[in-house]
Amino acid sequence: MTANPGGSLVLLNPGPACTSDRVRAALGRGDWCHREPEFSELLASIRSGLTRVLNVADTHEAIVVTGSGTSAMEMAVISAVRADRSILVVRNGVYGDRLAGIAEVHGITVHSVGGAWTDPADPQAVRAALAEHPDVDAVAVVQHETTTGLVNPVGAIGRIAREAGVLMVVDAISATAIEDEGHEDLNADIICGTANKGLHGLPGISFILCSHRGIERLQEVPVRSLYLNADTYLTGQRKGDVPFTPAVQVCFALDEAIRELEERGGVAARVAEYKERAALVRAGLARLGLEVLIPAEHRSNSISMIYLPEGISYPELHDALKADGFVIYAGQGDLAKTFFRVATMGELPLSTLERFLTSLETAISKIRAGR
Repeated sequence: MTANPGGSLVLLNPGPACTSDRVRAALGRGDWCHREPEFSELLASIRSGLTRVLNVADTHEAIVVTGSGTSAMEMAVISAVRADRSILVVRNGVYGDRLAGIAEVHGITVHSVGGAWTDPADPQAVRAALAEHPDVDAVAVVQHETTTGLVNPVGAIGRIAREAGVLMVVDAISATAIEDEGHEDLNADIICGTANKGLHGLPGISFILCSHRGIERLQEVPVRSLYLNADTYLTGQRKGDVPFTPAVQVCFALDEAIRELEERGGVAARVAEYKERAALVRAGLARLGLEVLIPAEHRSNSISMIYLPEGISYPELHDALKADGFVIYAGQGDLAKTFFRVATMGELPLSTLERFLTSLETAISKIRAGR
């Protein structure tokens, strides 16, 4: 199995991620009509597989939607807040801001708990905000902010939300099968995920996982979207149906990715693999004198936000590495001026990451030599 077939680029961006030959081959299963029994069986396999591998089969139900991870975020936010109530959003990165932006677009009042992009969210600030705003119906937080590679203390925030009697929404899109051995400890009622990234499927399918409380809530909220109305999806998917034409072939790939994950030891084995990758890359960065922004105790297992080498711009470094077959990622906002990001998501053997570190060292030397 190779993660770089035919000389294609090795993606070190935070999604879309490299996939295995087996998962890509699943796209060729054929052309299916989504109104036939065979697709109903595929959908049931995916829905049960997601909750099984993420250790929430007894507490949550999966709703699958064709769309990027943002579609799952939007479905979750508009399904969590009843009419004339508000949402409390933890905002310490671009994706917390996106959760708030989704709510605002749909006319939902937003209260915020802010924070520096380099600091994990403060659960006690969430507690204080809930006391200050009794109209809050749900708390929303990003588990892994790929803005910087920061991991938030979602479990602790979820316990506070539960004590306050409000729903907990977690964007686990960049954390699923990477940060935790399951989602049972998130204390979350609605969890957002995607087929790509840690599950190693292909982009284009996302999902939400709803607890019993979450399902009750999505049946109580007003209809805010035709395409992303979660109650419509849940009603249909329980019968093996979908309201709109799905990305059938991407569903093939997700089903295969779930099977592959289980055959390789499940999420526990994958999380261990991600930790090994992160350790290898960060040790290599240290050898090159490159510093990671987020302190070790708050870093994710997949994103490293790295200070640019002195005197080298991101475009220079990006282009040199791409010429050697590797795609890195820019920082966001003002961070783009001084940082670059390396993501170790998807199908990436350690040998590929070792080659990347060699390529990075060579690129830095060549750029400096050319001055």
